[in-house]
Parts: sequence; structure tokens; C-alpha cells
Amino acid sequence: MMKYIDLFLSNVKNKPQEVFTGSCIFFTAVLGTSVHNVASTAFALMLIASFFIIKDWSFTWKQLSKYEKWLLICFGLYAASGVIAFINVQDVHEYIKELERYLRFLAAVPIYLFVRKYKINAIKYIYAGAIASGPFMFCVAIQSYMANPQLPAQGQYHQTLFGSLAMLNVGVMLAILLTQNLGKLLKLLILATLICGFIAVVLSQSRGVWLVIPAYIIIALYYAVRYQKVNLSTVLLIVALISGAVAISPIANMIKSRVSAAVENVSDFYSNDQYTSSLGARLAMWSIAANSWKKHPVIGSGPGNFDNTISALQKKGKYVGMNVFNSVHNIYFQSLFNAGIIGFLTLILGIIYMPLKIMFACRLVVKDISLVGIITVLLFSITGLSMSWIIRSPPVAIYILYMVTIVSSLHYFIDNSDEVEYEQVI
Repeated sequence: MMKYIDLFLSNVKNKPQEVFTGSCIFFTAVLGTSVHNVASTAFALMLIASFFIIKDWSFTWKQLSKYEKWLLICFGLYAASGVIAFINVQDVHEYIKELERYLRFLAAVPIYLFVRKYKINAIKYIYAGAIASGPFMFCVAIQSYMANPQLPAQGQYHQTLFGSLAMLNVGVMLAILLTQNLGKLLKLLILATLICGFIAVVLSQSRGVWLVIPAYIIIALYYAVRYQKVNLSTVLLIVALISGAVAISPIANMIKSRVSAAVENVSDFYSNDQYTSSLGARLAMWSIAANSWKKHPVIGSGPGNFDNTISALQKKGKYVGMNVFNSVHNIYFQSLFNAGIIGFLTLILGIIYMPLKIMFACRLVVKDISLVGIITVLLFSITGLSMSWIIRSPPVAIYILYMVTIVSSLHYFIDNSDEVEYEQVI
């Protein structure tokens, strides 16, 4: 134990920037959606730290690869789409609140330059945070479930945010197991904490997060067959054991009721025009967003205007009884409504396409980090089908900090490799 304490104290003295960055990443991974303001505070601290090296921004930018620059430029373009959409804004107060989420993507640029200047390999802190989060989020979920089994398990944020981070960290642990050469004891430890995290996901009752499960299964099966990293029968056995454990537990009834309710909600919306249920309201909001986008196709109706749009429709006798939300509950419709085709294209280009392009380019050279990046983009893309995380502070901060860490760590590895040059990878 003293050896590790001495190592930590040595790093604090010799690598303070790495310890600072690692601490922000670690606590974001563990506490980001369970404790108020952790992710946003970590983001703010890293942004403030980046301004201490403002004189080095230009030099560091010149050292970046072409794809790093394109990723950061796309982040900036996405932020700009929110600024341009001000033209059609009606509620300036709400606009300013949502604009802050857009500007976080612009703030990702100096944060990335800070990490790259000090050559910080921060991916290990995501790994440590993901592994530590399993038991922690399991305890939070169990405590919430025991307090009231009828309600979704959650921390200090909504259950969809809680479930999303738990599922993201499950994906990180899955990537570690699929790509790293680990001892049996360490494998069992990671598998145990992965199962803890997965139970937290199930107890969150977040159906949008559950949609990610098939993607994880496909990835696990692909790696089992393609790289023979794990035995295919082992993967199938683990899936069968988890499914069996869930089937004979009280969780099975909860899952069944949530799925049945979802089917009933969709049927009622299309057959009886019912939009007061959870899924019915989502389908109604997506329809409202699409119709509003047709009126302002290029720059959208402006961030912060969606609740006003619903209220105006209800005054005309439409969607009466439906709760008024400022969120469309879908990042794709949200971007179309907020900033039109400009916002939608910059969302696809900067938040989904460019990160995936970098991950797939590096996947054969840096398998573990690339797979973590692919899983991260997939999770935020899929959960975005039922949750507008792009206008929520915690998930925006988590996405940016994870993506900054993953992309910078990929380039850290390539820059320090004697066997491969960056241009050979891309």
C-alpha cells in the first residue's frame, strides 16, 4: 500500500497536470450522474486550467494531426449553429441556458489543447473510473430500489442520465475484457463490477438505455469470432447466465411491465391519438419538432423555444393534457428544431461521424482505446433516440470529457510508438 501512496505523491510532484486531469476524469466516470454538479465542475476546472496555457494554444494546435483539427473544428461548427439560431428565438432566457450547452463544445477545444500539450495519457483514468463505478452505482441503484421498488433507480439526476452513464461504463469494461491481456483474477474482478453496473442499468428502467444492449452483444460476439480474444462459448454462457439470473429475479416482472407499457403506448398513439403516456408524448413531440422544422428548415426555431411551441399548440386545442417540455426527447429532432439543417448536419458530422472516423482508422493499432471510443459514440447516438442529452449539462460534459480523453490518448499512443507513424494509421 505504501508503494502506491509513494507513487501517487511522486506523480503529484512531478506530473501535477496529469494528476489534476486524471482526477477530473475519474470522478466524472464514477459520480457524473449520481451526484449533483460533479461532471460540470470537472469540466469547468479543466477549462479554467486550459487558460493558464493560452500562450501555447497556437503552437499546440499546429502540432495536432489533420483529423484532430477537423474534430475540434466540427465541435466549433456545432457550437456556432446554436449561436446562429438566435435569429428565431422567442424566449431569450431559455435560449441563454441552452446556448451554454452548445458553447461547451467550443470550450472542448482549449481543454483538448491542454491535454495534448502536457502529453497526458488519460485513458487509464476512464478505465479506473469505469471499474470503480460498477459497485458504487450498484449501491445507489439498490438503495433507490429498496426505498421504492415501483420507481426507477436513480442518483441525484433523472434515471435516464443515471442509466446512461452506468451503461457507458459497462461498455468501457466490456472493451477492456475484449481487448486487454489480463490475469484471471483481474478478469473476474472486472466482470463482477461489470455485472454490478449492468444491474444498475436494469434498475434504472431506462428503456432508451436498454436499446444499447443488442449493440454490446453484437460487439462481444464479433470480437469473440474475429479476434478470438474470448471464447465464443464463454460469451454465450455469460449472456445466458445474466439472462437467466434476470429471468428468475423480481427484475423480470419490472422489465416485462416496462416493455408491455411501451407497446401499449405506441399502439394508443397511432390508434387512439393518445399522447399523455411516456412514449406517446415522445412520438407527439417528435411530430411537433418535425412540423416546426419545416417552417424554419435552415436555422431552426432556436434553442429554448420548444415549450413555447407546445403551449401555442395547446391554446389552439391541440395536444391538450400533454405535459409541456422544453426537450424534444431525441437529439436528432432536437437539433433540427433548435438549429435546422445546419444544427443537424453539424451534430452528425462533429459528434458522431468524425469521432467514429478516427476510431475506425486506429482500431487495428490501438484496439482497446478505439473500441472504447466506438462504444462511447454508439451509446450517445442510441440513447439520443429517446433523450435530448445535448441540452443537458451532465451528459454534455461527460461526452466531451470522454471524447477528449479517448482521442488524445489514441494520439498519445501513436506519437510514442516506435513501430507506427500517424500517417500509416490514418
